[in-house]
Amino acid sequence: MRKVFSGRFGRAVAAALSIAMVLGSTGCDVFGVRKGKAVMDDRLINFNKALNELDYEAVRDLSDWTEKDSDYTAIETLFDTSYYGDAAEEGLLSCTEYIASTISIRYDISTVQIQYYQASLDVEYEMVDWKQVYQKPHSSYAEVLEDLKNCPDKITVGTAIVFENMDLKNSDWRLCRINKIGEVMSFIHTSPEIVQN
Repeated sequence: MRKVFSGRFGRAVAAALSIAMVLGSTGCDVFGVRKGKAVMDDRLINFNKALNELDYEAVRDLSDWTEKDSDYTAIETLFDTSYYGDAAEEGLLSCTEYIASTISIRYDISTVQIQYYQASLDVEYEMVDWKQVYQKPHSSYAEVLEDLKNCPDKITVGTAIVFENMDLKNSDWRLCRINKIGEVMSFIHTSPEIVQN
């Protein structure tokens, strides 16, 4: 009796695996994994664009945050350049905007780890090495900006991004946890050394 059951069970498993292989080779996305990866990839492309443009509202819209979340306030603060002050300091804003424009998120979407309603993906943020430039004394923000544009070196921050999808039928994967974003965006709240002659 046990051998018959094992044989039937074994054949059922083999048949299921064969169907899965056939469907996979014909491009069918049985469990929505391919579609989910495409959605996450699109989210990351738009997230990268939002970082480049210092658009915290776009970041919020790509995420599962709500206005009641403390993270919502935190992300808004991270992107806030309003304290830069008067027109004399517009040069600082130009430097900040340039650094943001160099941010590139590097990842391999095929390595995303999906577990039920959450998914985790290793990423690297790469940008111009603004820390090196900011540490040197400059006579003006225009000089700082010029050095930023001519800097060949990069800063890399490795971390993971977590996605969440509470409605698995729709593959609506949204940013849930953006680790080390404070470290990545720290240039917004840092000023270069300006030495007045």
